[in-house]
Amino acid sequence: MDAKYFGKSKASELSAELAQARKKLKPQQRVKIVMKKVVANIILNRPELALLMPEIIALMVIDDYEIRRMCCHYIAHYAVLNPQQAAGAVEFFVRFVGDLDPMLRSLALKTSASVPLKPFLALAFELTRVLLGDSNPHVRTTAAFAVARLYQHDSRKTVSHGLIEQLNELLYDENQTVVASALAALRSITDTLGSMSLNINKEHLLALMRLANAANEWRQVYLLSALMAYVPQTCQDAIEMVEAVLPALQHENAAVVLNGVKVVLYLSNYIDTPELVVPSLPAKLGAVLVSLLSKPPELQFLVLRNVILLLLGKSYLISVDVELFFWKFDDPIFIKDTKLEIIYLLANEHNIDVVFRELEEYATEVDSKMARKAIRAFGNLSLKSEAAAARCVDILLDLISNGISYIVQEASVVVKNILRKYPGKFSQLLHSIVSHYELMEEADAKLAVTWIVGQFAEEISDADAILKYLTASFSEEPLEVQYAMVTAVVKYYVHYPVEGEKLVLDVLKCATEESDNPDLRDRGFFYWRLITHPQNAGEDGEFQKRTKEIVLNMNPEVNSENDKIDPAILEELELNFGSLASIYLKPVMQVFRLSKRKLLAPSPALQSRRRADLSYYMNNATLQPIERPPRRENHKKPLPPVSRNMSTSSFGTSSSKASLEKNRKESLGQKLTRKASVITRRKSVKY
Repeated sequence: MDAKYFGKSKASELSAELAQARKKLKPQQRVKIVMKKVVANIILNRPELALLMPEIIALMVIDDYEIRRMCCHYIAHYAVLNPQQAAGAVEFFVRFVGDLDPMLRSLALKTSASVPLKPFLALAFELTRVLLGDSNPHVRTTAAFAVARLYQHDSRKTVSHGLIEQLNELLYDENQTVVASALAALRSITDTLGSMSLNINKEHLLALMRLANAANEWRQVYLLSALMAYVPQTCQDAIEMVEAVLPALQHENAAVVLNGVKVVLYLSNYIDTPELVVPSLPAKLGAVLVSLLSKPPELQFLVLRNVILLLLGKSYLISVDVELFFWKFDDPIFIKDTKLEIIYLLANEHNIDVVFRELEEYATEVDSKMARKAIRAFGNLSLKSEAAAARCVDILLDLISNGISYIVQEASVVVKNILRKYPGKFSQLLHSIVSHYELMEEADAKLAVTWIVGQFAEEISDADAILKYLTASFSEEPLEVQYAMVTAVVKYYVHYPVEGEKLVLDVLKCATEESDNPDLRDRGFFYWRLITHPQNAGEDGEFQKRTKEIVLNMNPEVNSENDKIDPAILEELELNFGSLASIYLKPVMQVFRLSKRKLLAPSPALQSRRRADLSYYMNNATLQPIERPPRRENHKKPLPPVSRNMSTSSFGTSSSKASLEKNRKESLGQKLTRKASVITRRKSVKY
């Protein structure tokens, strides 16, 4: 439709134009122009046009198919907004069914089956039952799709009227278009929730494959999709089907290609080692999917997401070069992001140098969002292998040395994960990132650096100054950062009690007195009780030994989970390959509520699922663990404990006066006692 029609028009203006057009002796041309404006405003989502219902229905008396088609389009769109006046169109549809023009019969059925109102649906059920046996193939095709629409509106009535049986009979129709349409309708019906399923025997399968070779592109899509209703009983049957489907992979239409790939993936479940039985299959599938990357971005995204699905589930069935998925200068952000995931999955010992060089260029992109994603990709790769981590560390050191804020902040998150994955290694990375602590402004970056300083306080000479700087804005930080700060200062305190005493006191005071978050307050109280418990010293008198065992224990190992999806979910997604349901990498019913879960049908030829071979190269790094310097312990005795009264939330020390008098310097326990008395006074005033 011409762009000149896409201007927003008021219902009153269009009504006046229609009135003027109908006054002409031959109003058809002028009415068509006005109706094109109406259709354009439908596309622009103008609900006020529902007021035009009487005028639009009145136009159906004009004996012009194009005008009537646009009127039916309007009725299908706005009938639910104006149901009483829309019911006046039913008599026209009844009249059209008896017309000699098959296009009018088809139009009447299509429109009545599309409107979810009782008068229209009642007519649609009667028309469909009659027109499924119409002499014109175009009308039978429309009737086949009408059955699928009616099944969505009222599945029980569709079955009780025998429309499903009539639709099955169309599978033996002499016209290939009707057969393809009937298959598409049956597939749509069986894919929704219900007990029905589409089954095809081998004889019917061969007939469908012959039809597919002579059908146009959209009929091929229907026929290829229907082939998945056939369950091979032997490996040889599946192999023959794969060879018969391979020519569809060379089609110009992307829908035909993707459906062809879907059928091949389905059949591969019934073939033992399909990549060996059909040696050219991985290269063909890879070349076909890469060729689709020349399509528009939206289609590229669908293809790339399905490449990820294929790499996760059946990587042995695809052979592609990682360089084919490097960024192009004009790629949209969502394409670049998806390509990064594929690069991660394809990285191996043979191409890791090329991958790292490319990612290093991405990390210096002008677009900060994409630079961050590239840096995050370094972290993901480093978690897969220690050898990759060693190379990644060198690149990260170079990037961090530039001192660019967003690069350093994103790198801090990556560094945290690397240090957790490989404790005792990469000390140079540790000192490089903490030296830029003043650049940390984002929550993730602050959290990462805070954790690093607390965890490796013994190896950082100025850990005290860094923690003081970071905790200066404690009350303004997000909750997760506050959690990290509380834990970090406690870790620092048990390492260096003298230097960390004031710091831990200030932070715990903010956490328990100034914060209104109950979880943060409880965490602060927990650490208070922990560091002041009378039995937290070891048998040999070691300061805060029990506390160290709890706070300084080893963290759970960080693993890369990017390449792991439940095999049952992968199986379901592969059966939906090439569709919108496959791009989310989630169970289909979580995305499309009315969809029915697809499963592989049992068969003697069904093979057990193989794990996708995405193994990285062997860990061969030779870096030695860093020897930690000896701990400095200045306190000889544990601090007196703080007891919490659950009813009054007051605090008091349990140590004797004699023991307190021995300490000339005011201890942390005494400070907590003084502070607790203040809390008690506040509560007494409050209540």
